[in-house]
Amino acid sequence: MVSVGEIMTTKLITLTTEDFISIAIAKMSDNKVHHIPVVDGKGEYVGMLDYNLLYKRESIPVTTKVKTVMERTTSISADASVAEAARLMIDSGLKALPVSEKNKIKGIVTSTDIVHSINSIPEVANLLASDIMSGEPITVTEDDDLVEALRKMRDIDETSIPVVNDEGRVTGMVNINDISKELWRERGRMRQGEYYRNKARPSVKDVMVAPLVTNPNKKLSSCMKDLIDSEARVCTVVDENMMPEGVISQGDILGEIVKGFTGGSVLVNLSGARFDDPEVYDKLYSIIEKSAKSIAKFKRMKPMLINVHIEEYNQTGKEIKYSIRGKMVTESKTFFTRSWDWNIFRAVKELMGQFEKMVQKNKNYK
Repeated sequence: MVSVGEIMTTKLITLTTEDFISIAIAKMSDNKVHHIPVVDGKGEYVGMLDYNLLYKRESIPVTTKVKTVMERTTSISADASVAEAARLMIDSGLKALPVSEKNKIKGIVTSTDIVHSINSIPEVANLLASDIMSGEPITVTEDDDLVEALRKMRDIDETSIPVVNDEGRVTGMVNINDISKELWRERGRMRQGEYYRNKARPSVKDVMVAPLVTNPNKKLSSCMKDLIDSEARVCTVVDENMMPEGVISQGDILGEIVKGFTGGSVLVNLSGARFDDPEVYDKLYSIIEKSAKSIAKFKRMKPMLINVHIEEYNQTGKEIKYSIRGKMVTESKTFFTRSWDWNIFRAVKELMGQFEKMVQKNKNYK
């Protein structure tokens, strides 16, 4: 299998701990990158800055120094395999890893780099779009404003999102770098103390680009070239009328790459809402793993990867309603479902219960 050293980016764009956030935003926008390593005065890796960190602190002054926002991440060796990098990204929720040697950064490997290498993994490249896509895609309309598009991107932890018209047909794609050019002015026009917002409230149709689409019966490799050549991070799966049926994200592809290298254990990826109490995660993982063991009793239905995306909405007083979207990849089939509840644990338990019922319908119990 291809190694990290063979696909990593060595022509690095970096920040220093003393750079301002305005410099970081400009570098990401100008170079069309989503992650920038941060180095100290000795050139040693000290952290990573990406759009997600800026999403979380949207009102931060642009004169804030990078060192107060960056996140220290794990690193990986250039000798590691692509599967190892993909698994580390799934386990950690990261989309970029510094490649280092003796604390000196040698390069950076991103989920995009890994996706670009899938033609070297025939068992992934030859999958049909319908085999890997996530159903019920989240979209924005042409008339939505960019703040709404940014909110949806943040909710689903993506940096690209499909655009639909009034009839629900896919007409474009909007990417985070295009949004940033409108919502955050060029570095010289940023005002101290806040991001300078465009008062005209530009809409999605002002910045959207041509959509990247495929149909359910096409091989994954068929849309890879377009994905590589574009800024898009998702490929929209459409029917003959351009109605969206699903999306193929980089995370979906990483999951398929890792699928054959799980070592017999199920990979669980929780995304979306964040909880301060680590015990919440422990209980959620316990619910998911218990259900996964029950599902594994069915022939060729052993779970390999379970993605659970949590969204919070519709606050009433102090109550929060949770909307859960799930994807479960088993040895022979991929399942999608969703659930809702005011209690996060009940919502996840209901989601996993639905997966169990869906598997039972296959009537392949041992």
